[in-house]
Amino acid sequence: MFGLAGLLGLLVVGVSGVFPTEGPAGEDGENNGDGPFAEGTDDNDTIEGGDKGDSILAHMGDDVVYGGPGDDILSGGAGDDLLIGAEGDDTLIGATGDDDLPGGLGDDQAAGGEGDDTLLGQAGDDILIGGEGDDRMIGGPGDDILSGGEGNDGLMGGEGDDVVLGGGGADVLNGNAGDDTILGITPDEEWEDDGLRDYLNGGEGDDMLFAGAGDNVNGGEGADDFILGDWIDDGGPALIEDYDASEDTLAVVYDDETHPAPVLTVEPSHEAPDNALLLLDGLPLAEVAGAAGLDLSQVTLVPKSAVAEAMRAAA
Repeated sequence: MFGLAGLLGLLVVGVSGVFPTEGPAGEDGENNGDGPFAEGTDDNDTIEGGDKGDSILAHMGDDVVYGGPGDDILSGGAGDDLLIGAEGDDTLIGATGDDDLPGGLGDDQAAGGEGDDTLLGQAGDDILIGGEGDDRMIGGPGDDILSGGEGNDGLMGGEGDDVVLGGGGADVLNGNAGDDTILGITPDEEWEDDGLRDYLNGGEGDDMLFAGAGDNVNGGEGADDFILGDWIDDGGPALIEDYDASEDTLAVVYDDETHPAPVLTVEPSHEAPDNALLLLDGLPLAEVAGAAGLDLSQVTLVPKSAVAEAMRAAA
């Protein structure tokens, strides 16, 4: 039990506070990179960096910014901007507007900010943060972290062992290849769920999928872990589409301070007789497709206190 709780605690610590929110220069225009600093105008600018790590602040307008080789810091400011990281470990900050942020080679960090943004990690271990708006993200090769933020987002991890976090809104979350962690909830200390229906697809690999209220969950190929919890309440149970008792795991996280003696029960589904309805203290958590006669010994209970202890150890 603690092994799974420890893994959950590491996950919560790992996806919290991973991305800078400021642009490449402060109010005094000081260069925060190791190369030249360039600043745009309020018009539609095209700015190209040099061979070193550039800091480029584009300001207003619909701008096109090329970082070039080196570890660049690019900020689009207001407007619908295109920020291209190219080679190096780049930081791309879209700010306001509907921005396109392709990271290119290297371990890149990209934040869309406000607007309906498109973020592409491409090669490397990338961190992509959508922010507000209906965003689209593709991690590509590498072990990526994708976080949609607010809005109805579409996230695809690509190759590698990725963390795909929907955030607020009705999201479509795809792990693709690799052993991925896919979250239809917010993995903070409160384990929050907005109650909107997300679609979680693990794809290939041994995935861990955190379902919220009303979510549709499909682990895909591999031995997958389906994580449920007492955060599922008014939005109705999640639907687990492809649970296989021979290789997959069902786990339920519960608040052991307020409910020290949780009671799990299984009932036949009212919608489909071949499905099982899993309940925690009488509250429906998930409808498990094709699992009529589900044995409760196959369900692992995980207390939140054990997760919190693992978080403190990992911090």
